[in-house]
Amino acid sequence: MRRATGAAVFGLVVAVMLGMPGAASAQTFEDGLRFTERQPMTGVRSLGMAGAGVAGIADYSAMLTNPAGLGYYRGSGFSAGLNFWGTETRGDFVAGDALTRLDNTSSDTRIGHLAYVHKAPTRRGSLVAGVGITQIQSFDRELVFRGENDANSVTDFFMPVPGEFEIETTSGPDNVFGTADDEFIPTFNRDLSFISFEVFAIDLDVDAFESGADVPFFPAVTRGTVEQSGSIRETGSMHELNFGVALEAAEGVMIGGSLNVPYGKWELDRFVAEEDVNNDNDGTGGSVDFDYLEWTQSVESRIAGINARAGISVRTKSGFTVGASVETPTYYQVSEDFSTVVRAEFDDGFSDTYGDDFDEDAGAGSFDYNIISPWRVGVGVGFTNGDLSVYADAELLDWSQLEFDATDFSFASENRLIREQLDGVLNVRIGGEYDFGRVVARAGFAMLPDQRAQTAGRQGAARVERDRNYVAAGITYKASRSFLVDFGWSGERFDDTFVPYDVEGAPVVNEEVLRGRFAIGVRARI
Repeated sequence: MRRATGAAVFGLVVAVMLGMPGAASAQTFEDGLRFTERQPMTGVRSLGMAGAGVAGIADYSAMLTNPAGLGYYRGSGFSAGLNFWGTETRGDFVAGDALTRLDNTSSDTRIGHLAYVHKAPTRRGSLVAGVGITQIQSFDRELVFRGENDANSVTDFFMPVPGEFEIETTSGPDNVFGTADDEFIPTFNRDLSFISFEVFAIDLDVDAFESGADVPFFPAVTRGTVEQSGSIRETGSMHELNFGVALEAAEGVMIGGSLNVPYGKWELDRFVAEEDVNNDNDGTGGSVDFDYLEWTQSVESRIAGINARAGISVRTKSGFTVGASVETPTYYQVSEDFSTVVRAEFDDGFSDTYGDDFDEDAGAGSFDYNIISPWRVGVGVGFTNGDLSVYADAELLDWSQLEFDATDFSFASENRLIREQLDGVLNVRIGGEYDFGRVVARAGFAMLPDQRAQTAGRQGAARVERDRNYVAAGITYKASRSFLVDFGWSGERFDDTFVPYDVEGAPVVNEEVLRGRFAIGVRARI
């Protein structure tokens, strides 16, 4: 095994760093979906009806569905709520013919919303304005995996491909080429390959280089079975600040609009470990005396955007309410910090870590970019008969219009993939409520189809059903004419898949994600 020291190490590091392009975190349409998707329901009352309300309802959540609904308010009032999230991830770690069952849970508590709606005094008609802040998405989720793999290693993923490296040959101290003291100094265009070379997770094969091999490197793991384990933990949330207004343009006809500022933070900690549990790689027979490796990636993204909504709602004397809304594309600015740490240990006691010192900044840095979400168009119908109200919504989004942009980086290939791999979808929400007097009961259902045109899974997963289905229920207790207490609950289910690293035949974790949300809130009428 290579053990470069002293001046040779310094020269190698300087050469590599001078030849290395600026680091940037890789953005894909999955990042765009993560930051621009939102829960189909906001607020505690809305939660109990699965978010249905585009037809127009007198609730602060109208600023997020159809602002025209604000016009139906009969008086001013405050509203506040608290969200409790719980997520269970059930997974199968599939590596070759081996399968390991996994299960993990996580929870989170956050302020759900704060809002104030003011009804202005008017001679006729209605004029209502509102301001609120609402949690529209939770990123909290954790997956833990472990299993044995005899097909490949994470060190295979660290290997460069042709075009990602150059190798400089120097004559060494004797200044004569072709002698034993010749030095071979690789430079890499890929941060992860450079980092892995620094800690000996990959190494240079001089004989292969001199014989003209396309990739004259070899990974630390070349045979046998390794035990792989790790975790991927996401935390953070998105909120939206809303300013809305609605007025009665004609009898029974409300029009409204809102200016909206979504913002939030997403944090990712991704950890992969690999151990030579059977000591198959012991330094004999051409193998490396590899023992253990850890690979950690951290990302923090700060997101802020702006959009506008407008809507109309018409209430008929026969009990029907119909409405429509449109939302402009949201223009998000994303500021991202990222880092990478790799540690490798060997049977002879040698170990090395890259990324834990301030000056070890390959695989680390900052990157700013923009995301432009698609237009949203919604239509809704509602019907009220006595104490019963029922609502149904349909929302159209063409996710192929999602777009990345940056001032100093081209996202042409990423945007082309978005157009090829994302489709338009029709989101559906159905909900209703019944007023029993002191108690109002609610229930609802929502379906958000998968936006991905290609949902075929990888090894061990014929198809990934990423459609998100929600069931919801809630009640309101009328403590008095001016004070109400709301309770809401929703259950969400979808499938997903996670690939720890991307090589042919890599292991895959097939996930079933179950997420519950419970909310409690109060409304005070003034």
